[in-house]
Amino acid sequence: MPHAANGLWYDRTGSGDPVVLLHAGVVDARIWAPVVPLLASHHDVVAYDQRAYGRSAGWDGPYSLANDLFGVLDEVGFERAALVGLSRGGRVALEATLARPERVTRLALVASALPGYEPSWDAAEDLERRWEEAEAAGDVAALAEIDLEVWAPLGADAELRAMFLENMEASNGTDPAVEPEPPAAERLAEIDLPVLVVTGDRDVPAMTEIGDVLERRIAGARRVVIAEADHMVPWRRPAELADALAAFLPA
Repeated sequence: MPHAANGLWYDRTGSGDPVVLLHAGVVDARIWAPVVPLLASHHDVVAYDQRAYGRSAGWDGPYSLANDLFGVLDEVGFERAALVGLSRGGRVALEATLARPERVTRLALVASALPGYEPSWDAAEDLERRWEEAEAAGDVAALAEIDLEVWAPLGADAELRAMFLENMEASNGTDPAVEPEPPAAERLAEIDLPVLVVTGDRDVPAMTEIGDVLERRIAGARRVVIAEADHMVPWRRPAELADALAAFLPA
C-alpha cells in the first residue's frame, strides 16, 4: 500500500536491513518494480517518487533533494539506511551522504549522475534538431520518444514508455532543487563508507565516464558493469542488478 510523507509518495515492502531506492530523472519509482521483490526477502525496501514525479507533489520554490530523502527516512522510521540511486537518484544519494553520512550505511550508485562534473556529450545534430522542433511545437509525446532514444535505446514496452511520457514535464522542467556548494564531484574523497558503482555496457558513454570517475575518486569503491543494459538498468537486468546489490548490501 502506498503512503505519503510530506507530499512524497512511497511504497514499502519486505523485512531486514533498510534500503531506499531512488529513481532516475526520466521515470519514477516504478522503474524499481522488477528489482523490489528480489531484494525484499532480506531487506526492508522503500522506493519513493521524488518531488514532481509520479504520484508526488510538484515543486513549490527551492527545496533540498537530501532533505526530501531524510523526510522519507523519518516517516518510515529508518535511522540509517543503504541508498541505491539510479541516475538522478544517484545525485540525491550522493548529496544526502555528504550532508548526513551518519544516516547512510552503504551507497550504491547505478548509472549515476555526478553534480559538478561535466562528462563528454556527443549528441547527434539530427536529435538536437528534432528536440528543438518538438519543444517549440509543445509535442510532449515526441519529446518522450526522443528521451527514450537516448536513455532506453534497447527498446521500451508500454509501461516504460508511459513512465517517460508521464514524467516528461518534471524531467525537462526548471527544477528548483538547490545544489549544495561545493558540488558532490569536489567532495568524493570525503565519502567513508562502502560504495558500489554500477554501469550498463549499453548506456551512453557519458555515464560510463562518470562511473569511471566515481570508481577512481571514491576510496575503496567497487565497480560492476552489467551486460546488455542501457541507462534503465533496473528495467533491463533486474536479476543481475539484484545479485550485485545482494553481494554488496548487508543481509
